[in-house]
Amino acid sequence: MPSTPTRPGLLTLRTTVILSISLLAGGVVGGLTYVSGENVPKSLLAGLATVPAGVAFLHQMIHPT
Repeated sequence: MPSTPTRPGLLTLRTTVILSISLLAGGVVGGLTYVSGENVPKSLLAGLATVPAGVAFLHQMIHPT
């Protein structure tokens, strides 16, 4: 039976982990901002501002091996 060549994945595991944790942090910050009494647009801005900050922080903390 011929073996099928494997294609590399679209994203590395490190990139997937960094993006997933950053998106989760953005969702938590946005949710907590909304629960604290702010309106939806302010909550979305707080959550969306957290994502790139989380990516930058995790990029520094999770070193490639």
